[in-house]
Amino acid sequence: MGLKDLFDKIWSDSKQKDKKETKKRSKKVKKIKVVSEYSNRFVKFYHLNKDRLNKERKGSYSQKKKSGICVRCNRKALNGIIFCEYHKQMQKGYNEKAREK
Repeated sequence: MGLKDLFDKIWSDSKQKDKKETKKRSKKVKKIKVVSEYSNRFVKFYHLNKDRLNKERKGSYSQKKKSGICVRCNRKALNGIIFCEYHKQMQKGYNEKAREK
């Protein structure tokens, strides 16, 4: 047995092993469809973390209100109102539309 025959044997053995391994890897895994009560991952996240998120929102709202910052942006709020001048005007428009309905 010559050196060339030895290398050919080793080379063919490694190719056969590679083929077997790729066949094992290429088997398709059947995906199981899970029926979820949530329409997407964002809705799921919201419902699973609802209490914490609402607590954070209420905390930031009351903190902004106490420090006199507009609750919709970070500008200075008007005296006795939780909105800045811009958001006060926007709120007037929202209220007019709501009253029309």
